[in-house]
Amino acid sequence: MNQTELTNGEWNIFRLLVENPTKTNVELGEMLNCSQHTIAAHVRSILTKLDIESRYELLPYAIRSGLYCPRQNCGNIEHKWEIPNSQD
Repeated sequence: MNQTELTNGEWNIFRLLVENPTKTNVELGEMLNCSQHTIAAHVRSILTKLDIESRYELLPYAIRSGLYCPRQNCGNIEHKWEIPNSQD
């Protein structure tokens, strides 16, 4: 499977997890105004679609696949996302 199969909601969670890998489902739910159970379902779906086993593999996946590039500029981290068209 590939990243173009992620829904918009899954992309939102994917981006948040890549940029904030230590956030819990509860914290992500609070950020997105949804339940931790909804977040958990989306995370499971993301991991299945991307064929990875852990949410902590999302950052290396995003970098390897060219979706995400963290750049350091004068002490500030600038994030660059290259998101393909996703489905709803």
